[in-house]
Amino acid sequence: MQAPAPDLQPVQATVSNKMLPRFSTLRTITALCLREVTTSNGDVAGGYMWSVLSPVVSIMGLVIIFSAGFRVPPLGDNFAIFYATGVLPYTMFTQVCSRLDNAIRSSRSLLNYPRVTLFDVLVSKLIMSLMTQAAVSVLVFGFILYFYDTDTTFDSIEVLKSFGAAAALGCGIGLTNCAIKAKFPLWDFVWSFLSRPLLLVSGVIILVESLPRPYSEWLLWNPLVHITGRMREAFYVDYIGGYANLWYPMQLAIVLIFIGLAGMRLFSRELLDQ
Repeated sequence: MQAPAPDLQPVQATVSNKMLPRFSTLRTITALCLREVTTSNGDVAGGYMWSVLSPVVSIMGLVIIFSAGFRVPPLGDNFAIFYATGVLPYTMFTQVCSRLDNAIRSSRSLLNYPRVTLFDVLVSKLIMSLMTQAAVSVLVFGFILYFYDTDTTFDSIEVLKSFGAAAALGCGIGLTNCAIKAKFPLWDFVWSFLSRPLLLVSGVIILVESLPRPYSEWLLWNPLVHITGRMREAFYVDYIGGYANLWYPMQLAIVLIFIGLAGMRLFSRELLDQ
């Protein structure tokens, strides 16, 4: 006589109906970040390390060249720290903007996997660009402060606020550009043309208050001017950039992030079909 077969219980597919999707998203974002690290620069030896070192070398090369050509900077007596306090938040903005702008195009093959969503791709690109630019900024500032007598001090909270505003603004414009390009592909060329003079009109090389009116007042419409101005306030004790207000770029960033996300949701089909 055979023993009765035990009752078979269905295998629990999820640990919790709410927790599993959340951890699944976290795992997907982590995997995309690790993929970004391992695939950076293809088969080049060093891989991701070059993504950090190449901008450091580029910025330091410009610092040395400008320091030789402009021995008296517009602020302070060391051109290296003057240039770095302008170009590093500017680079944070451009890199975050560029990464998110091209996020969908560079990760389209990954979006064929059911577990990978647009949100995962965007967040992983944002995390990697923030980490890379943070490492670049630490290396450049560390090099300058160690090897040069800059006669400056820095307020770390104000420095982080300036970098945060630059990253938020880059995020907003990058998402908006991504959404616009889904419907109007020519916007890629328009934005490339419009953004070319940004380095010259963002207070990186010259101080806004040194320009005559009405040009100085016109430049205040550029949110990057406020970010570089606040960054220099954080390093130069005697410098008071009365025009620098981080609320302006932050408010603009919040509006653009909302518009960009709404546009990407509205044009999601066009984004995936590009």
